[in-house]
Amino acid sequence: MVFKGFRARLLLRLLLLVAVIVVAIYVVYRTDWYITAGCLLLLALFQLYDMLYFVERTNRDISSFLESIKQSDFTQRFAVEGASSSFRDLYGGFNEISESFQRVKAEKQAHYHYLQTIVEQVGIGILTFDAHGEVQLVNQVAKDLLRVPHLRKVQALERVSPELVLALWQTPHNQKALVTVALGQEQLQLNLHVTELLSQGQLLRIVTLQNIRPELEEQELQTWQKVIRVLTHEIMNSVTPVISLTATVAGLLETEVISKQAMGEAIDQEVLEDMQAGLQTIEKRSAGMLHFVKNYRRLMRLPASELRPVKVRELLQNVRLLLQPATQTQHISLKFYMPDEKLVILGDAEQLEQVLINLIKNGMEACETIERPCVEVLAYIPDQEKSHVRIDVTDNGPGIPAEELDKIFIPFYTTKKQGSGIGLSLSKQILRQHGGSIRVSSPPGGPTIFSLQLKGISNY
Repeated sequence: MVFKGFRARLLLRLLLLVAVIVVAIYVVYRTDWYITAGCLLLLALFQLYDMLYFVERTNRDISSFLESIKQSDFTQRFAVEGASSSFRDLYGGFNEISESFQRVKAEKQAHYHYLQTIVEQVGIGILTFDAHGEVQLVNQVAKDLLRVPHLRKVQALERVSPELVLALWQTPHNQKALVTVALGQEQLQLNLHVTELLSQGQLLRIVTLQNIRPELEEQELQTWQKVIRVLTHEIMNSVTPVISLTATVAGLLETEVISKQAMGEAIDQEVLEDMQAGLQTIEKRSAGMLHFVKNYRRLMRLPASELRPVKVRELLQNVRLLLQPATQTQHISLKFYMPDEKLVILGDAEQLEQVLINLIKNGMEACETIERPCVEVLAYIPDQEKSHVRIDVTDNGPGIPAEELDKIFIPFYTTKKQGSGIGLSLSKQILRQHGGSIRVSSPPGGPTIFSLQLKGISNY
């Protein structure tokens, strides 16, 4: 309708121009009204200018409108009020088109923000990228998981893990992959699920990432607890009657000996001593086994952690005070790098002291054969994890052999002659109750670093 009006007005101007020119030619050749002819020619020139201005103004307005559409700028408005009748319909049409595009854009942005909000609420990492590796969507969980504040290209993850990038590209549609990613001293077991989607002619890969290492560790811990529960139950049921029976037999033997002596009967002293020694051995070993089982039952009966704000500086000072006599006796250098007073964690002070004492004693034993044995304790806030506090216990010992590194947290496993094998397992269980973690790094030749990661409290 707008363009029909434009053509009509243009045709009207053209007809008027032709009419004025015809009249002017008629006046020049048929009359001697030269002033009238001059006025008619001037009028013709004005009409020509008006027609050119009309066409060019329309072209300018159309060009401006199309440019704003191209730049996705739908805020431009053309003033309908006060415009000539020839442009009023045209400007009204432009404004209606801009408003329609603006509504579509607003709906699109609203849907995008709605989708983004949903994605951010999901508890697993989500990453979407195209065939060129351009990241279309990544939620905060994925950024935190991979320790990247921003991500524009998948190729940027090469510095995190080349194996991860390879899995992102090569995992088939609707398939899963398990990738181990080392981030500093922490290892992640990432479970990837890849889905491909064709959107507007563009192939997109939608990847979900989930760290399943905590779940695996939790399942492993529960499995060991079940095994221990069954073993201790059976052993306790077997050992307790043996101890009782041994004590009873020993009493009967002693009574029999006394009665025979009272009757004046001779008793073979050597046989008597052998019997008593055997009974004492049975009783002693049974009692030792009972103590052994009670010790292991601590893995199942660890009291719940009472989490309260704990100043890290005070925690380390208490541990240093408790271990100072041992370090002086063994001539081992124990260094504490005290953090700021404001560094506070959420934890159970008694349990954390026990964990640190256990780790420091292990470090002292590991480096006691070194010429200058040294154990260092350092507490700090990792740059990439502002909400966590890390405590490192480092010894300059020879390190832990690679074949033993994956076993040291297994209950009962120990490389010490007098070790029970539950210290590190208990420490790991305590850290899990705190919502934290314990990791170890021990390259060949040392040093060995045990890292505790705990939740920090800011503005305390």
